[in-house]
Amino acid sequence: MKALTLILTLSCLALVSCTPNPGDTPNPHDTKFTASEIAGETCVFDTSTQLLWQSKSPDAGLNSAANTYSWFAPDEDFGELDYRGVEDGGVCYGSACDIWHYVEAVNLVGLCGFNDWRMPNKDEIYSISDLSRADSPPTINTAFFPNTRAAEYWTANDYSFQWDAAWAWNFELGHDRVDWKKEAKFVRLVRGSARSLESVKE
Repeated sequence: MKALTLILTLSCLALVSCTPNPGDTPNPHDTKFTASEIAGETCVFDTSTQLLWQSKSPDAGLNSAANTYSWFAPDEDFGELDYRGVEDGGVCYGSACDIWHYVEAVNLVGLCGFNDWRMPNKDEIYSISDLSRADSPPTINTAFFPNTRAAEYWTANDYSFQWDAAWAWNFELGHDRVDWKKEAKFVRLVRGSARSLESVKE
């Protein structure tokens, strides 16, 4: 009986030693980013999705982390119901304070040498949100994305069931949420086409 107990004990110890410790698995958000400085501006490349992201500055200006914008898309339908959103409804420097004019201004100056910056969709902004950091927000790797606010950032997606609402991503709690287009929120631009992208879990 003692021999059987010893064998079972050793078997259990062997199983425990072979079980991966979650802490031993590298967090992809600590390994997949690279930062490059081009023309005095820093941009962040995600080697997993192949997307290039805007980095934010603590200083006042076009790339200030403190700038906020309303959701506005002049090409959206309007009539009795105006799907375009609200023009110039945030507080910012360097452009009118809505997402459309902001993208236009960033492309005009050619951030990091590129002129094809755009608003990220829900899945794209989800790809840089690190939900393991929810206990200590913002839910993002701040080594590569310093000055990120633990707050909501607009996405390019409007809300199909409500004409004056759109989707935002919350970097405090790590999830998406619908809000009124008139609300002033933060923005982070992206460029490129994603090679692989996980969808936001609704």
